[in-house]
Amino acid sequence: MTESFLLYTLRRLPAKDRKALQQLVRCDYFNRRPEVTRLCDYIAKGRELIPAKLFAAAFPDKDFDDRSLRHTMSYLLDVARRYLALADFESEEPAYRNALCRSLRRRGLDEMLPFEWGRSDEVLARTSARDARWHLHQYDLQQERVEAAAARQRSAQIELQPLHQHLTVFYLAEMLRHACSALTHQAIGAKPYDAELLESVLRLAEQGDWLAEHPSVAMYYHLCLCLKEPLETAHFQSWKSVLAAHAGQFEPTELRGVYLLGINYCIRRMNSGQKEFAREAFELYRAGLAQNLLLEGGRMSGFSYKNIIRIGTVVGEHAWVQGFFEEYKPTLHPREREAIYRYNLAFLHFQNHDFAQAMPLLQRLELEDRLNLLDARRMLVRSYYELGEHQALLSLLSSFTAYLRRQKDLGYHQDLNLNLLRFTRRLIETRPGDKLAAQKMVAEIQETERLAEKNWLLEKARLLAR
Repeated sequence: MTESFLLYTLRRLPAKDRKALQQLVRCDYFNRRPEVTRLCDYIAKGRELIPAKLFAAAFPDKDFDDRSLRHTMSYLLDVARRYLALADFESEEPAYRNALCRSLRRRGLDEMLPFEWGRSDEVLARTSARDARWHLHQYDLQQERVEAAAARQRSAQIELQPLHQHLTVFYLAEMLRHACSALTHQAIGAKPYDAELLESVLRLAEQGDWLAEHPSVAMYYHLCLCLKEPLETAHFQSWKSVLAAHAGQFEPTELRGVYLLGINYCIRRMNSGQKEFAREAFELYRAGLAQNLLLEGGRMSGFSYKNIIRIGTVVGEHAWVQGFFEEYKPTLHPREREAIYRYNLAFLHFQNHDFAQAMPLLQRLELEDRLNLLDARRMLVRSYYELGEHQALLSLLSSFTAYLRRQKDLGYHQDLNLNLLRFTRRLIETRPGDKLAAQKMVAEIQETERLAEKNWLLEKARLLAR
């Protein structure tokens, strides 16, 4: 296990990190075994990773010994772990400086503390972020000051208000952020979020000036209300106002999550039949792309790639979508790039009513994501219907229904798709000229809240009702 972890880690490190690890492994504080250094150099150069050659690199003058090789790899893995932890720690300067202050205090080096506190204040002041993590760093710094002061003066003279202030902002922002994630996942079958706890957090946020003075709280407060009370559009408008005014106060990684939560809310509203939210989702996606927020490590998820194409098509941005479709293909992960590309190519053919071109692409698709699979099957249902392939369609309706009933954690997606299949079967089974049955079906489709492809079903049922 150690051996596979080591090779997995080192093969995936960027060249910059591999070079830094090679330097670290030469430091006596981290490693005093020359065989570990030699093994690290060999692996970092991308050489052949077979046991005999790994051993020869670590022990050039010895016969192969599997136990010695495993021990050496274990030592190297330990150094690699320490390097990764240190690199991440030192990349966050406020956390590094607070740890330095704590170390000075614990070692009794109090004379240096005022200077280091001042440097910590400068670091926190010059960053543009005022998100939850910034308040946590402020809390840690204030806590160090309180700890140092407690050893020298009476507790009644210690200023505690800044400490409480920053801790409360951090608590509110993080609790609301996690509630937003939980409410989003709850919609697709996750366990319900603790409603009583959420209400307590919301009430606390509404007291005093937490919302007015702290965007990190207000951002997630309004998002949380969007997800909790989705039909109240005022919550969404309030969230957009906070986003427009204070997006610069969030680190890019967190801001990416904020955008995706807002987009997911818009998509839920779209799926419930409120198509005006398509434009809202599209503008959020376009703004996220402009700020380079939708790529992680230079990669775009297949989910985002698909949604941007579909939502752009819904709002009529066809030329923009075509440019995006080709431009961002290289950002998809190589493992899924071709499958995701063909899947979306099928969608574009489908949107152009070129069902004959879309159908063979859809039939051969192998998709890992279940929501993509549902979408592809819905397109196949409509393609079969439009081409008059009723026997193939009936077979697909049966297999698709059985698949949906086996899935226990699809949330509202199960109802959306089962209702689509039910009404599609009725379209096929309604006799030509039976206007009464068709009119009844139109009324039922209109009254059904959770229904995928609702507009398409209405169009086909109304044709039968003429």
